[in-house]
Amino acid sequence: MFTQIPSQELIMIGRIALATILGLFIGLERERHSRAAGLRTCMMVAMAGALVMSLSIYLGTSFSPFGEESVFRIDPARLPSYALAGMGFLGAGAIIQGKRSAIGITTAAAMWTCTGVGLAVGAGLYLPSIAAVLLTILALTIMRRLELLITRSQFVTLTVETEGTDPDDLIHELFKEYRANLNFTGRERCLESNRVIFTYSLAITSGRKWQGMLKSLEEMPKVLCYSWQQSEVP
Repeated sequence: MFTQIPSQELIMIGRIALATILGLFIGLERERHSRAAGLRTCMMVAMAGALVMSLSIYLGTSFSPFGEESVFRIDPARLPSYALAGMGFLGAGAIIQGKRSAIGITTAAAMWTCTGVGLAVGAGLYLPSIAAVLLTILALTIMRRLELLITRSQFVTLTVETEGTDPDDLIHELFKEYRANLNFTGRERCLESNRVIFTYSLAITSGRKWQGMLKSLEEMPKVLCYSWQQSEVP
C-alpha cells in the first residue's frame, strides 16, 4: 500500500508527523498550567503549519518547470505568510483582556511559535525546528521560575484601620523608609468610636521590602488592623 504512495508525499507525511510531535511538547507545558490553548491546539497549529509549508513547496516545485512562459506565478512564501497572519486571530482568542492588563499573551506567543515550527519542518529545516522547540520549552519552564526571583514594582491598595488620626503621619514616614510611592490617600472616620480607616494606593517593590513594611506596620501603635489587595496599574 505504502509503496504506491509517491516518495514526495511520504516525506510530507513524515514532516507533518514530526511537526505534530514538536507541537505536542509545547502543548504539554501549556496544558500543565490549564491554558485555553493547550495540548491539542498546539499540536494542530504545528501540524497545519507543516501542511501549509509542504503544500507551498509542492506547488512551487510543480509549476517551476513551466518557466516564465507559464501563466501561473507561484510564490512559495505567500502561503506561509498568510498562515502567520492568520495565526494572529487564533492567538487573540487565547488572550483575556482586562482594563489595564492581559492574560494569555504567553500562550498566544507559544501558538505563534508552533506555527513557525510547523512551517520550518514543512520546509525541511529539522534541526532549527527542534532547537526552536527546546528554546521555547526553556522559556516557558526555567525562565518562568527565574521570573519569580526577579523583584518588580507592584501596585497595591492598602487599607489601615487606626485609633485616631495620629498614625497617619507615622505611616507616611514608613512609606518613605521603604521607598513606597504613594499615589493617593482616602480617609473614612467614625465619630462615635474615633476610629479612622485610611486607604493608600501604593507602588512598592515586591518581595522582602514589601513584607518588611507590613511587619513594621503591625508593630506600629494605634494600628488596629490592615488589609491589602493588588490593584490595577495607575
